[in-house]
Amino acid sequence: MQIEWRLRKVMASRNVWTATELRELLIQRAGFELSLQSVDVLMKKPPVQVKVATLQALCTTLRCTPNELFGIDVPRDVSLVEPDNAESRGDH
Repeated sequence: MQIEWRLRKVMASRNVWTATELRELLIQRAGFELSLQSVDVLMKKPPVQVKVATLQALCTTLRCTPNELFGIDVPRDVSLVEPDNAESRGDH
């Protein structure tokens, strides 16, 4: 299972396209200040860790939930059950 960071998707769905726009909205809507470089990094790659305060500010700013910012990519199920045929059961 992998966790997908969906910040850019959420931003796009809210017509927020740049780090500068997001940074300004963070200040306006959440009273939360991050450097432009920090916002840019959040947009470009999944964070190793996210402070709760940052997550709250992003959710307030983008009017979303943490569930929208994080997605779970579940790999396809690999069945360990053998096909139901005579050869696999040893019936010859």
